[in-house]
This record gives sequence, structure tokens and C-alpha cells, in this order.
Amino acid sequence: MMVIVAVSIAFVALIVAAIRLNMVVADTRARFRVLAAGYGDAGLLVDARKRFRRRQESVEQVVDTGTVGLQTAHRTISGWFGKPNTGEGVYDNVRAFNRNLGRTVSGLFAPGPRKRSESLEEWRAKQDSSTGSDESRNKP
Repeated sequence: MMVIVAVSIAFVALIVAAIRLNMVVADTRARFRVLAAGYGDAGLLVDARKRFRRRQESVEQVVDTGTVGLQTAHRTISGWFGKPNTGEGVYDNVRAFNRNLGRTVSGLFAPGPRKRSESLEEWRAKQDSSTGSDESRNKP
């Protein structure tokens, strides 16, 4: 009779341990999903920034090309009339304005200063304080 009671108690303890293990695994999976989703969002943000920078560079290149074309046309026309080209600084100012505007717009979308990351010990302490102490959590 004692053997049956001991085996029954061991079996119940095994079932309780399996249920607790299953709950911990489910909690870990949920935390992992949140972590993986955060990294996925970060990847999307990096891709969006790369696309934005490529478009910005193409717009800057178009403006520079247009400025060179306009400068050449003005030189040609002023050469026909025999007038010296006195507007050289205007084109340099347009290029500089274009470059500065691109940098300013990029600065608006650039990542901000990096936040201080918490250490593993700080994270565990925060998790322990929200779910209870280590001793109550680790008791069988």
C-alpha cells in the first residue's frame, strides 16, 4: 500500500512539474515572439532608410545635373552676346543649398541618440519584481 501511495505522489509531482514546465516554455515563446518582432521592425526601418537615402541621392544628382545644364546654357547664351558670365557663384550656391537641404532632411530621419541598454541583471531584477521573487518562482 505504501508503494502505491509513494508512486501516486511521485506521479502527481511529475504532472505538476510538467505543467509548470509547459507554462514556462509558453511564456518563453511569447517573449521570443516579441523579441523577434522587434528585430523584424528594426530591419524594416533600416531598409526604409536605405530606400530613402537612395531616393535622396538621386534627387540631389538630378538637381546637380540640372544646375550644370543650366550653367552651360547660360554660358553659351552669354557667349553669343559677348557678355562675360558673371553669375558663376549662383550655381555654386544652388548646389550648396541642394546638398544642405538633403543633409537636413536626412537628419530628420536619422536615428536619435542611442538609449542606454539595460544589463541582463537589471532585466532579470525587473522581471523578478514584476512576477515575484526568485525563491517563490523556483520552488517546486
